[in-house]
Amino acid sequence: MSETKKQEPESKQAKATELAVTKKATLPAKKAPRKATVVRKAQPRDIWQAFDETFERFRNDFQDLLVPLSDVIVNMPETRVPAIDLEDHEKEYVLKAEMPGFKKEDIDIHVQDNAVEISAATGWKYNEKEQAYLCKERACKSFYRFVDLPEEIKVDDVNADLSNGVLEVMLPKKTPKTKRKIQVKSK
Repeated sequence: MSETKKQEPESKQAKATELAVTKKATLPAKKAPRKATVVRKAQPRDIWQAFDETFERFRNDFQDLLVPLSDVIVNMPETRVPAIDLEDHEKEYVLKAEMPGFKKEDIDIHVQDNAVEISAATGWKYNEKEQAYLCKERACKSFYRFVDLPEEIKVDDVNADLSNGVLEVMLPKKTPKTKRKIQVKSK
């Protein structure tokens, strides 16, 4: 019997130990001190910059797919769409186009009832058989512009003049519409 009595206190001690461990595990944990973070919040300008960079990469990749050889772009003649002014005078339209470096022999003007088409080409003719070029930067320039007019014009009476790199085309109206200025009255 003495042996059984000795075993009982040991089992009570084991239970007490188990309870103590359980109580320690349920204690609230201390909060860790805040540390400075390396990652910062995204700003709106950062998002736009990332979008622009992504779009630029997409555009460059797409362009490389369409024209894989840079030689093709370098050797292509430059086609300009120059600035024009179209003035409405009562009896005619006056079209002015910037055409620096072009001679009157290089310019073609085609006139329809209500439109004008201007095209030109100038440049240097390269003879690759006679010369071994290391660099060719002077290219042929071409020009094209199609302008719709609001009214019909007299096709037979159109005149053009080239002076100081500005082409001026006089386009007389077929039936000029008269304008009348109205005075505003106050009461």
